[in-house]
Amino acid sequence: MAVVKGLKVQLFRHFFGKRLKDYIQNDSSQRRYLNLQGNALVQYFGFPGATVKELTRHLEVVSDFSPNILVLIIGTIDIYNSDVTQESVAQDIENLIDTLLFVIGVGEVIVLQVLHRQVPLSHTRYPVDVDWFNAHVDNLNSHLIEMLNRTGHGRSYLWRMKGFWSHASKQQNFADEGCHLPSAGQLRLITNVRAAVVATLNGSICHSEDSYDTIFPFLI
Repeated sequence: MAVVKGLKVQLFRHFFGKRLKDYIQNDSSQRRYLNLQGNALVQYFGFPGATVKELTRHLEVVSDFSPNILVLIIGTIDIYNSDVTQESVAQDIENLIDTLLFVIGVGEVIVLQVLHRQVPLSHTRYPVDVDWFNAHVDNLNSHLIEMLNRTGHGRSYLWRMKGFWSHASKQQNFADEGCHLPSAGQLRLITNVRAAVVATLNGSICHSEDSYDTIFPFLI
C-alpha cells in the first residue's frame, strides 16, 4: 500500500447513524482509522435524513478538514421519493463531486454504491416496497457508473460494495428491520471503505466489477 504522509480521509454521508457511531466508539482496534499507515487521520461526518442537495449546505465541514480522499455514502434518502428520478440523483451527485474537486479542492472522491434494502423481519420505521426500492437502487448505481466513466479528470470513482448483495450476506449484514446495519454490517462497511481507500492510494481503483473480485476477493 502506498503511504501518504499526513493522509486525511473523510467519510461524508447522509446519516451518521447511532449504530456506526457506537461501533466506532466501542471498537478497540484500529479499524476506526481504517488501519492505514503513516498516522492517517480519518474523520466521520453525517447529517440525518439529508438528500444530496441538502448535503451541499454542509460542505464547510469538508473545507475545514481538507481531506486528500473523501468517501461519499449518499443517495439512499433521495430514491425514497417516488417523484425523484435516478438520473436526477446521479446528476446531483455529479454536481456535488465537481464542487468538492474544483471548488473546495478535495484530492479524490470515492462514491460507495447505494445498498439494497432487505425484506424486514420485524417492524420498521421506514416501510417501503423492497422490490421497488431495490430496482431504483440498481438503476441509480448504473447511472453512477456511466457518469463516473465519462468524467475526464480521473479523480472520482464508484466503489462496488462487497458483502451486501447475496441473500446470505443480507441476512448477516442487515438488521431485522431491513434498513440499518448491525455490528457485522458496520464491520463490512468499514472494510469496504478501507479497501476503496487503499485501492485509490495504489492507483488500482476502477469501475470494472470483475476487477474488484480479483483485487479484493475477501469482500465478496
